[in-house]
Amino acid sequence: MNKFAKFGLILIGIILLTTLLLARNSPITAVRGKSPAILLTGVLTPENQLAQDLALTDARVIAHTTGRRAEVFGVQTDGLHYPASAAECDTADCRQVNIYNFDDNAAITAIVNLDTRTIVEVLHQPGVQPGINKRLFDVAVRIIHDSPEVAAILGDPPPLEDIYPMMSSYAGTACGSEHLCMAAVFINDELLDHRILWAHVDLTTETFAGIGWSASPGEHGLAVPSAPGGCPAPGSLSQNGWSLDYQVSGSDGLLTTNVQFQGIPVITSVKLAEWHADYGSSGYVDATGCTGGGGFPILPYGDPYTQPITVTIQGQPVTGFELVQDFRMGNWGATCNYRYEQHLQLFDDGRFRVVAGAYGKGCGSNSIYRPLIRIDLAVNGDEGDTFATWDGVNWVDELTEGWWLQGAPYTAQRYLWRVIDTTTQRGYFIEPGQAQFNSSRRGDGAYLYVVQHHPNEGDTDLGAVGTCCNDDEFQGPHQYINGESINGENLVIWYVPQFITDTTPGREYCWTIQGEPNPITYPCFGGPLFHPFGIPASGLETWFPLIFNGP
Repeated sequence: MNKFAKFGLILIGIILLTTLLLARNSPITAVRGKSPAILLTGVLTPENQLAQDLALTDARVIAHTTGRRAEVFGVQTDGLHYPASAAECDTADCRQVNIYNFDDNAAITAIVNLDTRTIVEVLHQPGVQPGINKRLFDVAVRIIHDSPEVAAILGDPPPLEDIYPMMSSYAGTACGSEHLCMAAVFINDELLDHRILWAHVDLTTETFAGIGWSASPGEHGLAVPSAPGGCPAPGSLSQNGWSLDYQVSGSDGLLTTNVQFQGIPVITSVKLAEWHADYGSSGYVDATGCTGGGGFPILPYGDPYTQPITVTIQGQPVTGFELVQDFRMGNWGATCNYRYEQHLQLFDDGRFRVVAGAYGKGCGSNSIYRPLIRIDLAVNGDEGDTFATWDGVNWVDELTEGWWLQGAPYTAQRYLWRVIDTTTQRGYFIEPGQAQFNSSRRGDGAYLYVVQHHPNEGDTDLGAVGTCCNDDEFQGPHQYINGESINGENLVIWYVPQFITDTTPGREYCWTIQGEPNPITYPCFGGPLFHPFGIPASGLETWFPLIFNGP
């Protein structure tokens, strides 16, 4: 590599891996059939070819794509990741066909039952961008290579083999909102004053979008692709009164479903839709999972595992266990390499906590990491739940969908929000991170979004739903707020913590000095703790009256 070596080398393997796992496609041609969507052609598996062909003849797909610029981005297996309307996929071979409508900035997700050769469900998903295919990857490479702006800064056009664009955002432009965009990064200490150059491409218009900058982390290790390791096998567990099913999803992290405590439903599903790595005006949307169905793919490192934990909660040690999945790039610890973790902590007294963690080092020393955590609670089942906020004196039921930024007032027990089943008066108090947990040293600073459940808002593996670099409530889940009732409804909670990198010696946070084999790292973790009340659990309420009866 020449002196303009960039730290996106990740994608020569990962993008191709993503392409193979999603659709195994070669560069595509514009084909007009019964649907106006551009087909994937080339080396498709027979099963994926059949799924695509069936999807593109469906009247609902045709209605969402006719007269618009649309293209098939990928085909993937569903596993446990489908809405209730596709329950037959529990025992059938189902595939998810991802189509992108450029004109409307919307995904069309078709779920195909290959056993019966039927379209089980079609979901229209405004504001969602699936992981790109190889044709668009090649377009982005060509545009960056031919850009006079990039050549002027670097002195010469970058060699084609040095250009590895990734799904990105560029604040203040269409690439920060409604357009599908990618960026490649370049480093040259002498010319760029130890800064990282971001070359942005707008794939909606297929034009160069502009130049961005971020502060270099200093240490320059070479990024390398992750070796294909396959997807961890899904599983189930039953431990300490808890039971659940789990799998590593395509691009939504570790997906856990059917979570119960002492036989009582607790969570329908919980997952981590994406990570936002914000470097100011430029940044990435990262997707943890097996295939990278939306955002830059960070692959699973090993299998999910459980381990015992003891956490101090309200001054008392509380025991339990956690389910953990590690996601990392092939040269984690070097510049522009990422590592993330996802934990579901389940305590012996019925409490639970959803936790996300970032290790850095990332593509700059000024990064802000924001995980988008989706929690579909099941208090006495899915229906009939009401959300309330604490006003300093009373719990106030909220009537319509909304968002809330973490902040005072809190109850004496540090609760801030509450979800209650209107029939049984059972529910959960929600305690956000305020640096009180073992792994949450600086608090979450979280945005909380509460919306009425809809299958097209996350019951399937999602593409990218937000952009990286907004410093307000416009993180992605905001698009699901449209004035619907959250009083006595089936509710979904989106929780978005904000972790700010600190490289100050002695205060490191969201930061890695070096990776394997002798890691020196200072990760940042955050996530809400749920305290049950009014829920009988084999007499536990006798021993923990505060938890089960509330303040």
